[in-house]
Amino acid sequence: MTAILDDMRRLDAAHARGELTTVELTAAKAELMDSIPDVTPNDPVEPDLIEEPEADLPTHSSIGQMLLLCTLILTICAGAALLLTGDLLLSATLAITVLAAFTVMLFRQLDS
Repeated sequence: MTAILDDMRRLDAAHARGELTTVELTAAKAELMDSIPDVTPNDPVEPDLIEEPEADLPTHSSIGQMLLLCTLILTICAGAALLLTGDLLLSATLAITVLAAFTVMLFRQLDS
């Protein structure tokens, strides 16, 4: 395939130098394109060109749902800690801890 691309580039360069007219360039390119064999559905495919199906990866929607759940739990934990203790620092610490735990869980889910 690269030989055909090289030939196309040579034809374009010859046209740019004025050695070929536009009609000759078009005819030469058409001749090159016609020399490429067509592939039919019954042709054997090389084994290294066959793509293997990917493993079941978490979809973006499941990750988005997990992030939404994390945000909801984070808000509930921080709000409950703030209401029960009245200490903003304690509720922020709890919220950050819960967020870290869910982040670790998400990365483990992505790795498996």
